[in-house]
Amino acid sequence: DIEKSRAAPRRFILVLLNDFTLLSFAAAIDCLRLANQMAGEDLYSWRIIGEGGGTISCSTGTVFTLDSDLDELHRDDTVILCGGRDVQAATTKRILNWLRREARRGIIMGGLCTAAFSLAKAGLLDGKRATIHCENHDSFTVEFLDVELTKLVFVKDGNTWTIACGTSAVDLLLQLIAQTHVQTLPTAVA
Repeated sequence: DIEKSRAAPRRFILVLLNDFTLLSFAAAIDCLRLANQMAGEDLYSWRIIGEGGGTISCSTGTVFTLDSDLDELHRDDTVILCGGRDVQAATTKRILNWLRREARRGIIMGGLCTAAFSLAKAGLLDGKRATIHCENHDSFTVEFLDVELTKLVFVKDGNTWTIACGTSAVDLLLQLIAQTHVQTLPTAVA
């Protein structure tokens, strides 16, 4: 049986970049939803935000309504930045400034799919290990010399997490769930 928690739900902030990859986003949010369902309580909560609030499109053209603009976060929030096609164009000056500001507050920053580009552009991966979608590996290596790029499915280095592609988000989140809850919960989610 899955043990009940008495702590407040851990809050994830999913930041959607224009043309984000739907598979990566869905894999991440569904792990959190399933963990709540299997535990029979809200262990995790989430907000979906993006530049300007309003709506945003994923790489399939599906439009999502955002919960809010790039607001100031709580210190114990975890950011998961969802990248996708043309991440260079989606990584605006406003996104970079917001990432830097929130990172200075000690918030954990994760990047799905191509979002490691955005984290690196903001200087948040300097001197760290990271991973990125295989299609972006060569160009990333050339542009970000201060980042040790790996071909792992996910990398946790200090308060930054990078996830290479689609279902790799499941791997990282299952590990996270296993670190904070009894082993039966990540097994049930998987």
